[in-house]
Amino acid sequence: MRAAYEHWHEVLSAEFFGEAHALRSTVLYVDDEIERELAALNGIEDGLAQAVAEELNWVAPERPLFQRIQSACRAWAADGSTGPPPSLPVLALSVLAATRMASADGMLKTNFYGRWVQLFGEQSGSYRANKLVHAFLEVAEMWEQLDAWLEQTGGLYGTSTVSTDAYYWKIGFPISQALVRGADRQVLTRFFAATRLRPNNPNQVSGRELLRRLRVWTAGRDRGLSHRLLDEMENAAETGEALITSLLRRLADDWDGTLHEPERGHRRRAHGLRLVVADRGSRAEWLAEVVDDLPEAHVSLPGGRTFALRKEYGDVYGGLETLQPSPQQLANGVRLEGDTLVLEWVPQEVVLLRKHPHLGDWVSTEYFEPGELHWILAADTAVHDVRTMVNALGARKVREAAGPVAGWKLFKGVRAVSGTGLTRTLDRGGAYVHVLEPQVRQQAELSGGLRIAPEYRVGAGVAGHYLRGGAPDLRLPEGEPPDGLVEVVLDGRAETLRADPRIPFPLCRVPLDEGEHRVGTEQSSELFTLHDGLHEGLPPGTGSLGYRCAGGTAAQRLAEADVEAPGIRGACISDTGALPRTELVRSTVLEAVLIDPSGRVLKVRQRSAPTWMRQRGLPEDVLTPCLEVEVPEGYVWLVYRTAARWSVRALVEEPDIPAPAPGANDFAWAYAVLSAADRLRTPTWRDYVAAAGEIIGRRGGR
Repeated sequence: MRAAYEHWHEVLSAEFFGEAHALRSTVLYVDDEIERELAALNGIEDGLAQAVAEELNWVAPERPLFQRIQSACRAWAADGSTGPPPSLPVLALSVLAATRMASADGMLKTNFYGRWVQLFGEQSGSYRANKLVHAFLEVAEMWEQLDAWLEQTGGLYGTSTVSTDAYYWKIGFPISQALVRGADRQVLTRFFAATRLRPNNPNQVSGRELLRRLRVWTAGRDRGLSHRLLDEMENAAETGEALITSLLRRLADDWDGTLHEPERGHRRRAHGLRLVVADRGSRAEWLAEVVDDLPEAHVSLPGGRTFALRKEYGDVYGGLETLQPSPQQLANGVRLEGDTLVLEWVPQEVVLLRKHPHLGDWVSTEYFEPGELHWILAADTAVHDVRTMVNALGARKVREAAGPVAGWKLFKGVRAVSGTGLTRTLDRGGAYVHVLEPQVRQQAELSGGLRIAPEYRVGAGVAGHYLRGGAPDLRLPEGEPPDGLVEVVLDGRAETLRADPRIPFPLCRVPLDEGEHRVGTEQSSELFTLHDGLHEGLPPGTGSLGYRCAGGTAAQRLAEADVEAPGIRGACISDTGALPRTELVRSTVLEAVLIDPSGRVLKVRQRSAPTWMRQRGLPEDVLTPCLEVEVPEGYVWLVYRTAARWSVRALVEEPDIPAPAPGANDFAWAYAVLSAADRLRTPTWRDYVAAAGEIIGRRGGR
């Protein structure tokens, strides 16, 4: 091989497959700018196209055009495949052709071969041009060889992102590498962190779902992605999604949880902040989930405060309590940076929230789940569009309320109960319709239902144990175009459905007997069981008194009930024996008081962990005190203090809270109210703050 070709091979090997790429996704991205930079930095006088053209076989037409390079690749393989294959300059040149694909110079943007021929200075339709087009089969084989070599070396030179599909088989290889430039890599790692993807994608989020999330993430915002990648995202539905979805999946699978920052040695971990709306929508706070193997970290606002983060119960960081979400942060974003960790909230005007299964609060989420309740937090500028969108959805009992942040409004009770309504809303489009996009499922899943118990046989793979008549809903994967049909298999019987995969199918409508049932598709299915109850008879210790049932009607008088006969057995607590109202505060509380409208203040004392918990020898973090407050009749507010701040919580629905009527000397009541004066902005609480201010004002005037 000539010196120019050898020189280019050495430069490309070091640039794209050097030590810095070990165990990281590598993309062979070469455009005109990169070609010029590499040539200037390494003193290469011949361009990449010229160096490759000098290796082509035009002398013996009966032999392959890339014969010299193919021979070098065979010798490289025979010698142990040490270092990247000799085909790198050819492959890089094909990527350069792919980056030039655009509707210009009389060519369509889909015309790869026109740009490929143009690089060699040949005229389209000529003998040499046709030879270059037909010989691209040899180039595709070189791409397959590079992909196989990267896989065989186990990531020592980088992990492969080479992709293609059946339609673009040959030219798909260079196009897949032309989609993501170096700057895009940095942005995509920020995207992975913002969407809270776990390192190496253990949940196997599909490429199609990643594409959907990326479209949502970039909707209406300039995230700094290249125009080519944005165009591919926009036109993927027309040209086929396989190239970009495959590339995104490979990048996600190989992402180690760090930002793409070569200047920092790729050492900083990254994660997305979540927004929490608590206390019935009256309070907002930031939530940062713990990054694996990083229980403590320090992060700072640009030029501002520093926050010490520490792992707490529930795998979340404590330490952000004093950083209160503001309208500016929600609209413009928040970025907290440290030497080891970066936390980021990307700006957005509409935030979708779903109830957290463990925290019990409403937390921002990446996708809409049909059939489940959601809240939507919308900036005032987006309220009209969101209201129109929600009304078109056909959701029931959607209530609008003031948001926990000034200038924002909450829509509560948003749910898609109609597949037609959701489909119609999505098809209508709109500025914020992306927040209603369900995730793209690759497998059948079960949700909802009247669950008696979770998986009850270890290792049996049973999705759950349900009450007969309360079978779960089936969430189907999306069917392949163009018909979108999905073949559903229930207990061995198959039926093809055109069911919308965005809406769960209620299995409770299908008459099913007690016992095991398997449902799903041929590719994925779930096993669940149905039963009329957990016990054939009365549970141990159950009494024999009850209300006998005959003809489907229960007797009005309590009597001795036959164990085998139908009857209602249980306990009835009179009004005088009603259990006291209780409230829980999930964080450690330093002090707390209850207040009523008339000026009374009741101090609440922290309770120690129950004896039975200590006797079982549970770990110390499980024994962390939790404030459980018994609320006597008449008290309407809970005011409490943590290490970070005061907070207030309504104990009854605010419309039912009486107007404040404290006495002129109820100073303890006034000080308790004013301690949390700015923690709630509802009209009812403002009335209490005003009343407290009058009491303190009179005292100061004496």
